[in-house]
Amino acid sequence: MRPVAAGAAGLRVGLEMAFGRAAVRALFLALAMACLPVRQARAWPTVFPTGTTVHDRQRAADGYVLFASLDNGEAGEAGVLHMIDTGGRVVHRWNVPFTPLGGKLLPNGNIVVIGRNNKGATKRPGVGKYHIGGASGWLVELDWNGGLVFKHIDLAMHHDFAKLPNGNYVYLAWEPLPEALRTSIRGGIKGTEFEGGAMFNDKLVEVDPQGKTVWEWHANDQMDSDIDIIGPLYRREEWYHGNSICSLSDGCIAITGRFTDSLLVIDRATGGIALRFGSPAYLDGVSNRIEYRTGANVMGGPHDVREIPVGYPGAGNLTCYDNGTYTGASRVVEIDRTGTLVWQWADGNDGRKHYSFHLGGAQRLHNGNTFVCDGANGRCLQVTREGRVVWEYVNPHILTPKYQAAIFKAEFYSPHHCPQLKDLAATKTVAP
Repeated sequence: MRPVAAGAAGLRVGLEMAFGRAAVRALFLALAMACLPVRQARAWPTVFPTGTTVHDRQRAADGYVLFASLDNGEAGEAGVLHMIDTGGRVVHRWNVPFTPLGGKLLPNGNIVVIGRNNKGATKRPGVGKYHIGGASGWLVELDWNGGLVFKHIDLAMHHDFAKLPNGNYVYLAWEPLPEALRTSIRGGIKGTEFEGGAMFNDKLVEVDPQGKTVWEWHANDQMDSDIDIIGPLYRREEWYHGNSICSLSDGCIAITGRFTDSLLVIDRATGGIALRFGSPAYLDGVSNRIEYRTGANVMGGPHDVREIPVGYPGAGNLTCYDNGTYTGASRVVEIDRTGTLVWQWADGNDGRKHYSFHLGGAQRLHNGNTFVCDGANGRCLQVTREGRVVWEYVNPHILTPKYQAAIFKAEFYSPHHCPQLKDLAATKTVAP
């Protein structure tokens, strides 16, 4: 018998005797390829945890989050709104006979909900021939146990509402743009109007508890075609595309609009626009052409304007979720009533940017944190003033594969917001 050579050569001979020369050659080739220098590669995860995934109890505000999963009517007519604690547990639910966009909890424990009414109607904006995102049509107020307190139907209603201190309700609604006004509207993608050149714009409607209209504001009368210019990525189906309302402490109303990328403050006394912030598009006075700005004062497709309450850090300022349509990175902005940017937060490092192309929200909390709804990704979080994420929740309630637990807007409430939450806080056990 031949002696086996020592070292690597001997190992190879021994392996060839045991497994065959071809197999061993393939093995050594694979080992050689594995040892070649390669550029480091990174792969992002494709499976994510849900529920509460981050909870710094020392820095995160304690409270409750109200939200509804966005399914846009594809999971059926009925819907549910969830109330969770910061441990991620569902502590209360409201069932409604329509698809809810969102709700707001009142200090008495009632909840006001806006939702989708799928009824078809001739020339109805938002559905069918005139499909537009955010269509609703239902506005209801329910008590804590789901009993009906108020119901209002307006098939032009969309996106958002506010309950006013006088007990009335104000909401966004669509109305057609007059044909004579359409040709003056600047910007947007040329030739993308609805059939026959039809376009829509926003109005605000205030109704009393009996459903009677007591006040209206019409964007067609107040917006300026030389100033309020549709952004370059949007279809010319709407002029403003409002998506949020906030009733301010001085009686004014703030709204955000996706198509002009702007936040507006409306003076209720005059109807005029007292403040504009965010639009990148402007009409150059020399060339008479549309030009575009960049920088911190520019937003892209913003949502969810809110006034910071008295007693909270930044009281009186406005927060807004800037979706970042043109930058590919979303952020939260805080401005004062002169339109000066005083704070912003944008997450993301090493290429992993926080980005929600549509949907989303931002809300200042009593301890100075900011509650953020990363809507398209179904993610809610709290960030400190320094930008540290101290609480995170990923929505596990997936209704349809298309939307993957997306959330239009979420609301955060302290344990003392209403008596029912106080009772929950008194009986709540500490999460492990």
